Amino acid sequence: MGDSVTWRIVSSEGETIPLKVEREGQVHQFNPSPTIDETKFWERKSLRQIKILPAQSSIIAEISPNSPAAAAGLKVGDHILSLNGSKLFHFASMSDYVEDHPGEKMTLSVERAGKCFDVSLTPEKPISPPDEKPRVGVVWDGNGKMTLAHPGAIEQVRSSLNAMFDTFGALFARHTDIKVQHLGGAVKIMDVYYRLFSSEQGWRLAIWFSVLMNVNLALLNMLPIPVLDGGHIMLAIVEGVRRKPISARVIGAIQTGCAVLLIGFMVYIAFYDVQDLPWRRGKEKPHQIMFAPKPAKN
Repeated sequence: MGDSVTWRIVSSEGETIPLKVEREGQVHQFNPSPTIDETKFWERKSLRQIKILPAQSSIIAEISPNSPAAAAGLKVGDHILSLNGSKLFHFASMSDYVEDHPGEKMTLSVERAGKCFDVSLTPEKPISPPDEKPRVGVVWDGNGKMTLAHPGAIEQVRSSLNAMFDTFGALFARHTDIKVQHLGGAVKIMDVYYRLFSSEQGWRLAIWFSVLMNVNLALLNMLPIPVLDGGHIMLAIVEGVRRKPISARVIGAIQTGCAVLLIGFMVYIAFYDVQDLPWRRGKEKPHQIMFAPKPAKN
């Protein structure tokens, strides 16, 4: 959210998205047409995208046994800098290259412990699954190289406020694809904490996320909805203007109606949130890739 490129794409309106790109010192103007992936009727609707990824360090997290990467001497933690002399901005570029040039020998520039060297390898088809395309046999670190930022307290609160206002602005805009179903509830919050604590800097990210949640919840609690504190303040103001208390029956009906709507909304959001839980993501994991054993060298 906020100033991120992804947020501006998903919350954009219109048939095209105007972009300015700097390339080799020159600024170019593009107007790509966004696409939306198809989903099942019980799943959240996909949001607009233009199929781009940010630059990310290509660091190896796992190497499959007997794979071309293992035979070439690559190790976990190696940083792949370039492919056939071209700088590698994202590890997905290597997968795209292998798919477009199956079975062709490739040269990688590798950084390990501050030293750089080249290795050559040829992608090959694994024996399991048998219909798999040629692969190198590596699993990439999805986080890449991370650095710490130290925003001040005021900056963090301002960022939380902007994220909340941007979300509501996109939610109530007439021509955006962001709908109520794209919000997250208690289930999503716990899932986010689970993901954060699974990373190397989990406790730092969890503290940052807690700041975001506390500021947003504090503001949401002040909305003029009768079951929230903001609703109590609104009813008190109404009673002050009328100079007499509101009927207990009326207040009870209002509170009950709003509580039912709020609980129903939470159940509606939870229906979509549970589809993103770890057990669901586990079912979507690809099959384990296995390569044929290599003959022993004399």
